[in-house]
Formats: sequence, structure tokens, C-alpha cells
Amino acid sequence: MAEIIIMPKLGFNMSVGKLVKWYKEEGDSVTKGEPIFAIETDKTSIDIEATQDGVFRKKFIEEGDSIEVTFPIAIIAEAKENIDSLIQDVNRQLNREESPEKKEEGADTTLADTSISASAVPAAGSANSGERRKITPRARRVAGERGLNLEGFDMIGTGYQGGICEKDILDYLASSKVRISPVAEKITEVEGINRDDVQGTGVHGKIMKRDVIAAEKLASAEKSASAAIVTEASEEAEITADGKEILEVVPYSGVRKIIGDRLAESKFTAPHLYFTQKVNLDQLLEFRKQINSAQDKKTSVTDYIARAVIKCLQKYPDMNESLVGDQIVKYKSVNLGIAVAAPGGLIVPVIKNANHKTVVEISKEASVLFDKARNGKLTPDEYTGGTFTISNLGMFGIENFTAIINPPEVGILAISATKDEPLVVKDANGNKSVDIKPMMNITLTVDHRVIDGLLAAQFVTEVKRLLENPIELFV
Repeated sequence: MAEIIIMPKLGFNMSVGKLVKWYKEEGDSVTKGEPIFAIETDKTSIDIEATQDGVFRKKFIEEGDSIEVTFPIAIIAEAKENIDSLIQDVNRQLNREESPEKKEEGADTTLADTSISASAVPAAGSANSGERRKITPRARRVAGERGLNLEGFDMIGTGYQGGICEKDILDYLASSKVRISPVAEKITEVEGINRDDVQGTGVHGKIMKRDVIAAEKLASAEKSASAAIVTEASEEAEITADGKEILEVVPYSGVRKIIGDRLAESKFTAPHLYFTQKVNLDQLLEFRKQINSAQDKKTSVTDYIARAVIKCLQKYPDMNESLVGDQIVKYKSVNLGIAVAAPGGLIVPVIKNANHKTVVEISKEASVLFDKARNGKLTPDEYTGGTFTISNLGMFGIENFTAIINPPEVGILAISATKDEPLVVKDANGNKSVDIKPMMNITLTVDHRVIDGLLAAQFVTEVKRLLENPIELFV
């Protein structure tokens, strides 16, 4: 039986999904449980598996395309099954078209609300130059994305009552220029490849990413051959207008852009306030050494910091909350996020219900999550739902830094490197002396809209106290 594959909704805030890779081509057999495509979320790339056996009969979007969640993107069916009616239904949905029957029942309001006058969009052969012309919202959006100016646009639409739908815009663009996928188009722009020199192998001759790469390799081979004939040749470097030599141009898109947008929103929406403490890790390092010598699972300093933060969040529950719209939501559960550098950018795996876990349990769960994060295998449930975050750059030798809050949380703790430093200490008689101790800076960032300075100071000071008295982490 035919199945329509939709763009899955993998997170509460996910409204659009970007398809980054098809693992199947039309005509390929599909086995239940095997990956058929990969999508990019705001955190990572995730493979989506087939839910039934069959044949990959039809795909409606290409690699690099984005589409709203729950919208159809492909059909899996039996090899000889008739899917013509399904394809027509999907095309209508993707173009936001509706049947005449529905529109006669009063469903024409979407088009009517977005219609524009014939003076702005003249219709060829229109009997009445003053009548209003209908354009679907999706058609208007596609026209804007493709740089098509609708002012003075001459077209007879194929939608209901002559309205212009997405298909009309796409057909017009296809007839006026080379059909090319968004990914392939970006490569040609970056690499300076002439599209007229690329032979498309996609549907109706559409130029795909593979076609551009093949053309680029061919051009490179021809260039190498020419260089062999000439005694010595060198490619002229690309120079900016002010004289800088360019090494590489990389599109600001995908996960990197999503991370940047989220951090910019956090930084310029939430007033950040910072509190720093210097922690003496002398006892903690000795305590950790004894624990690691007594068991196979080796704990890290981050594991103890995590446990200290968890205990502080329980002691100061106002730090374990989120600002959601005009409401402050306080949580009983402590879901601790720990930032990890992954190939696609920073990602924050979340240890759920961490308030019920020991240092060793935290260490074991964190190790699994970190490995999955670095390999791009985290599921949405494993990187969402955090209530507080830790960011540790100590392993890179960073002596001090501040972190940007991960919204909608209200705080994040930045952990710096441990360095031997002179410290004034007192003996039992109150006599002071200078000793060398392993010292670490911790900096708490809070959202000053909901967290006062006194609470933040108490919180970070309590974290310091627990780390300097590590036995309390186990009681």
C-alpha cells in the first residue's frame, strides 16, 4: 500500500525542515528500518528511516530544499501500484491549491486576502483591467525567494478562477532560465561555474549537486592538462577590493547560521549579568584520584562540577527556571545541559532528571551523550528540554571566559582551565602563608530580567563551596 512520507516534526519549536541528503533515488527498493533521507534541525543532522517495505516511487523536493513540517516530500509504494492520484493530491497541497468544490464552499478567503489588483499584476488577455488578481501565499513567497518581481508580471494563472499558484511561478522560472537545485545553485555561485556549461541529470534536465561537482572536476582536469602543456602555470588568487587574498568562501547557512541566530537573539534580548569566583580544586582533585583508583569508570572534573551545579539548583530553585513569553516557569526536574563542540557546531546534550543521579551515574550518561554528539547521532530528545547549562573550555587551556545563555534558560556556568597559582591560606592558628594551589575560574551568566544579583552571587558562591568540599557532593 502506498505511503506518503512527510517532513517530520522533531521538536516543539520546529516549523520547517531542511532535507540535506536523499539515500534513495526513484525506483530504488526500500526496506523497513533503513534510512531514506537525512534532515537538518537547529542542532544536528538526523537520518529518517522507512516505516514499510516497498519502492521509492516519487520525491517532491531536492537536497537542500526546505519545507514546512508535516508536508509531503516523497511516496513509497509497491512497484506496479498506481499512484497518479496521490501525486496529484500532493502537488495540490504543495502548491496550496484547493479543489473548486471547497472554494465554492467558502474556502477562497486565503486567496482573496492575498490578492492584488490587476494594475499591479496585469493579466494577459484580461477583459477587465480593474479586476483583482489572486496569488496564493506560497506563490508570493517563492517569487520573493527567487527574486521575481511581481510588479508588472504578465501571467495567466492555472489556479482557481485564474489565480496564480506556486506551479505557475516555478514554470515561468523554468522557462526563463536553467532549472537548478538550491544546493547546486549555491555551488555555482561560490565556484564561479557557468550553468550553461553544466548538463543536468535531474528530472526534466534539472541541474543537481552531482552535476555541478562533475562539471567542476572536468574543468579542473582540463585546467591541469593545460598546465602540463605550459612549463609553469599558477592560478591567480582571488583578491578583495582592499587587497586581502581570499582562501575560501563558505556560505553562512545551516547549523552554523541557526546557532548564530539563536545566540544573537539571546545576547540582545536577555540582559546578561556576570559573576566570577575562583575555586581551589586541591581537595577535589585528590578526591577524584581516590575514586578513579577504586573503579573502572573514570570520572572527570566536569562530572563533579555538574553534580555541584545540580545540588545548587535544588537549593536555589529560582535558578532552575525559564522565561517563556510573559511567564516564568519554575521546574522541579533538573535537566542539565553540557555544551560540546561537534563537527557541525556547538551542541548541548541534556542529562534528564539529573537531580536523581550520582556523580558516577552522571559521568556514565555524559560519556555516551558526548560520543553521540561528536558523531552527529544525538536524537532531538537528547539535546532538548534543558533547564540549565554548563560550558567547559578548561581542556583547551582557556583561563577565563563568559558564556551566552541558552534560551529559554536563565543561566549558564562557564568553566575555565585549572592553573597552579599562589594562594593565601590560613593555618589552624589563623597564621597566613602563600601556597601554590590548583585554581579554576567559574563565571555565572544570568538573565537579569528574572534573576537578581544577590541570588546569582549566592548560587555561584555555593558552587565554589561545594567544589572545595567535595565530600558534600556525595551526601
